[in-house]
Amino acid sequence: MSMDEKDKRRPSRILMYFYVLFLLASVTIAGRILYIQYIWKPDHKFAHHFRPEKKRAVIEPRRGSVIDRNGKLLAISTPMYNIYMDCYVQKEANSMNGAKGAAAEKEWVRKAGLLSKGLAETLQEHGRDSAYYMNRIMTGRVRKMQHRSIVMKTDHGTLLKLKELPLFNEPSYRGGLIVEEEEKRLYPYGSLARRVIGYVKNNKDTTSRHIGIEGRYDYVLHGKAGVEWQRRTDMRRLIQDIDSTFIAAEDGLDVRTTIDIDMQDIADRALRENMSKENNINGGCAVIMDVKTGAIRAMVNLQRDSSGRFSEVFNMAAGWPSEPGSVFKAVTLATLLEDGKVELDTELKTNHGAMSDMPDIPRDEYITNYERRTGRSTIPVIEGFKISSNYVFRRLVKDNYGSRPDEFTSRLHSYGLDANFDFELAERGSGKPRIPDPHEKGWTMSDLVSSAIGYSVRVTPLQVVTFYNAIANKGRMMKPYIVESTEKNGAAVQEFGPVTLNSICSKATADTLTRALQMVTLEGTAKRLRNAKCTVAGKTGTARMHLLPGERKGSRDPYSDNMGRKKHQATFVGFFPADNPKYTAIVVTYTGLMPPGVNVYGGQAPAMAFKDIVDGIWAYEPQWSSEIKANGKIPEMEGGYISTSLTEGSPVPDLSGMGLKDAIYAVENNGYRCSHTGTGHVVSQSPRPGTAAKKGETVRIVLK
Repeated sequence: MSMDEKDKRRPSRILMYFYVLFLLASVTIAGRILYIQYIWKPDHKFAHHFRPEKKRAVIEPRRGSVIDRNGKLLAISTPMYNIYMDCYVQKEANSMNGAKGAAAEKEWVRKAGLLSKGLAETLQEHGRDSAYYMNRIMTGRVRKMQHRSIVMKTDHGTLLKLKELPLFNEPSYRGGLIVEEEEKRLYPYGSLARRVIGYVKNNKDTTSRHIGIEGRYDYVLHGKAGVEWQRRTDMRRLIQDIDSTFIAAEDGLDVRTTIDIDMQDIADRALRENMSKENNINGGCAVIMDVKTGAIRAMVNLQRDSSGRFSEVFNMAAGWPSEPGSVFKAVTLATLLEDGKVELDTELKTNHGAMSDMPDIPRDEYITNYERRTGRSTIPVIEGFKISSNYVFRRLVKDNYGSRPDEFTSRLHSYGLDANFDFELAERGSGKPRIPDPHEKGWTMSDLVSSAIGYSVRVTPLQVVTFYNAIANKGRMMKPYIVESTEKNGAAVQEFGPVTLNSICSKATADTLTRALQMVTLEGTAKRLRNAKCTVAGKTGTARMHLLPGERKGSRDPYSDNMGRKKHQATFVGFFPADNPKYTAIVVTYTGLMPPGVNVYGGQAPAMAFKDIVDGIWAYEPQWSSEIKANGKIPEMEGGYISTSLTEGSPVPDLSGMGLKDAIYAVENNGYRCSHTGTGHVVSQSPRPGTAAKKGETVRIVLK
């Protein structure tokens, strides 16, 4: 082969070599790719460097509302918004775009000035001028701050106004607006029924023990949390990773209570005002119960603080058992009547008020006064009940049950007076309810005769009012309850209704007891109630209170300290109207240490508060008197009270087509309250959209 031919073939060979090398390289690379793709796994120590950063995020559900029996909102969660700004937005791009970028930067600064002015006008309540906001924005721009706070915890209406301002009305990548939503728990009626409703800061609050309905029904109100996975963007912001598992949150259910917030206000005012008249009263409670069902319409618990103000600190009505005093005589009388031991006109010897067979028991001065007034040596049972004679009821129980004390105490147990009724708001108080047992160590005859007059027994005000309610209900005892149902979008999920516990006595005995209790208010120790708007049947009671060891200061007397000072509990409990009972109520007051000889009585502050409750409900109930709520207005809370001095609010929003939750939020964010009926979406509302209503007024909506 000639040299020329060799020279001609050399390029072909070179190309062949390159081809082969390229082919081998391609196969090697392809093989490597396949190996990395399907076989190779990085070491776990540095594997995270090869994956996008992910973070598991919990999606908090929206907490359900607590509402009263008529749909008025007692507790609601509403969205609040934290406003931030990316002050560095577009800054880097402008700096790299020459003259055009400089012009764009100048325009951005001009808009920032307009934004600052708008912020100062929209957020006037914060007291900051436009210079403050401008300085904050521009300082953040210089420092490359991408998450600068502007305003915290603002409402939806304010957010909408902010979104209309310069820069904030542009897409976030140009204007820098960042909105973070959080939930805020609102209590439209302030401190009213605070211990009953309970309270939480927000739905995430797991650090403190929830109380009241918020605590007892937290598992219902809280809802179920959702889960999402988030990844970081180039700007280090977290966004949802759409390739990961997502579980939506389930909002909490609403809890409809048996509370009537208007009755709650009536009872709160009555108790507060009458206790304020007595400097020695440190606290008290009141309960209103529906006779036929046992539903609690109001439950007030007030304690005086060091400044002299009353506030709800502890549920005394449900969690504070104590010796009730003479209101327990109705229990004793019911037992005597039901067992056929006595009748109201049964006479017994007065014996000058002395228990001659039990000399340690003090003489009853009520009997000696009766003897002096009437000149008689015998007293009918009804008269002893009217004047609340301790001697009469000690004597009756000693004579009829002394040889068989089990017969009496078993009756007390059968009434459920030492049971907690599985009540939703039972609290751990200062001890447990107690009925004396003749078989327990240390029991004496003194325990028997003491229990006849409300000593040696320990019961809560709720237990006492439940017993009296049974008398009003012709002997049928109803379980007290405070939650009517759980609901979703206005539809009941679970309903809780009336429950009959037992029958404490016959209808005839209940009628006899009612007559006796009515005589107490007409001629006996509760004559202050004669002028109530309707007839009342009830009983007064006064009792010394057990002192804590530290309060006794060395005294061996469990009821007094070393200076003879005592604490007293005063009670009035009854039902009304007496001839056709609809409500049963109890009012209890508690004093501090009082000097010897100074006392308080159930016929004083408790009876007067009871009368104010009766008169208030008489005016409130339309079937009893004229309708006073015809204008549909719900007064606004001010300092724990309901005030009728209302101010103009924002125009009523248009709620047409909204779901229940959205409608509630829109109403609340505009300064109104909301009540609703039906399920589905809003088909009508009152007042009409755009109406210049008053702040605190109720917007009523109908859903279908």
